[in-house]
Amino acid sequence: MEREIGEIKHMLMHALTEDSLAERIEQAVSQMEVYNLMKELPYFDLSLEEFQAGIMALQSED
Repeated sequence: MEREIGEIKHMLMHALTEDSLAERIEQAVSQMEVYNLMKELPYFDLSLEEFQAGIMALQSED
């Protein structure tokens, strides 16, 4: 993986709190659906693998 996990988590947190997507993300039923919504953001350029690694890292923090 080319990016640091911290950078991935930062981008994920930014995207997850994006007002324009918040409601649609809450209604998403799968990680793939969330990933596809985030891909609409101009700055979101994580690969699917990076996205999944970031989600796992965020979940392990809880």
